[in-house]
Amino acid sequence: MADPLDVLRLPVVPIQPRPAFAAALLRRIQGRGVAGARDTATVRYFVDDVGAAVDFYRDLLGFEEELRTPSFAMLYRGDLRLLLSVPGGSHTLPDGTVPRPGGWNRISLRVDDLDAALTALRRAGARLRTGIVQNPAVRNVLVEDPSGNPVELFEPLAGYYERST
Repeated sequence: MADPLDVLRLPVVPIQPRPAFAAALLRRIQGRGVAGARDTATVRYFVDDVGAAVDFYRDLLGFEEELRTPSFAMLYRGDLRLLLSVPGGSHTLPDGTVPRPGGWNRISLRVDDLDAALTALRRAGARLRTGIVQNPAVRNVLVEDPSGNPVELFEPLAGYYERST
């Protein structure tokens, strides 16, 4: 006897995710579990154009695109999750202030060769806020994403210290 509710059920349609998405998801699943889970830092930036921002972070700074809508995107680089969203009415503060891109808070990304990274960024038309600054531990530079949010790129030097995991 057939189930009378079968006529109401939608057909099962198998989907195949993009291979890059499936591989990234598998890496995250395998790298995390309840035991030995790693923390993921999350940074959220407001941007003027989600597409331009995703292109910048993915193509120029090595982030993996996890998902994207016209007003929101989620990207990963190692254990850093970057959320990009356009400012909207739901973010308006009681005094009427609306969040906007820019400011001086920033993410800081390690690169192996700062000069090579800057060459690629300049070729792509990225705006720089500073030239290369050097101290005993790092060489660094501030570059802007397409919405004016600063991103600090740094190359470790002999005096650089990072705690071991």
